Amino acid sequence: MARKQTAPQALHLRPIRRQQLQTSLAMAAMLATLVSACGGNQSSSQTADDQIPAVFYETTEQCEADVAKQQQEYAVLLKAQQQGQLTEPPTAPIMKVEDCEPQMLAARQEHDRTAPVYSTLEDCQADGVQCEPTPANEQTAGYRPAYGGTFLYPYGIPSFVFLNFGGANRSVYQPYTVFRGDTPGEVVTPYGQTVTKTQPGQVTVPRSTSQVAPPRPTGTAARGTITGRSSQGFGSTYKGTGSGGK
Repeated sequence: MARKQTAPQALHLRPIRRQQLQTSLAMAAMLATLVSACGGNQSSSQTADDQIPAVFYETTEQCEADVAKQQQEYAVLLKAQQQGQLTEPPTAPIMKVEDCEPQMLAARQEHDRTAPVYSTLEDCQADGVQCEPTPANEQTAGYRPAYGGTFLYPYGIPSFVFLNFGGANRSVYQPYTVFRGDTPGEVVTPYGQTVTKTQPGQVTVPRSTSQVAPPRPTGTAARGTITGRSSQGFGSTYKGTGSGGK
């Protein structure tokens, strides 16, 4: 007598797996929606491309001229307010002229500490920057990106560092130096980001430019050092004071 065949049990598992898959997909879609909603609620000011206020100077002279102009404008507005022509008192400049020299010295020192050194001029220029020979007192000879100025971020919650100036510790804004780009009117951050250079003084730049420069690699570096360097800290001898007062 022929043996009665039964339906394969595996067939009964198909609708169960389909239901499980549909449930999983629904849960995944719900999770994705929640994540997207959370991301959408984040302030745009937290994105790397968001524009934030900063100050940019290349030289001490630029800083002094800009700060002096701010102080003159402040004096005019303050007098107008005292005479009743303005209802609200004006905001005083964030820097004094005497702050400029130590501030720009701090920027130059940061550039000396963190600018990468390349074995050849061609390797340096390949990173999209203008280059110069390393100073005679550098331990490693080669070429490095040319100093292009510094951004300062005194608005919001600024950071400060100590600088030995005139035999005493001087608190200055933490500098964020950039390199001179190979295209006129552009500067390049230590992370390879190109930024259009504007006039000295208050500017608006991407938030990502406020990253501190990474430590300089040991010895001479290979091509791609600027864009390929890690972000492991400031790499300087500054003593950070955090976000406290100046």
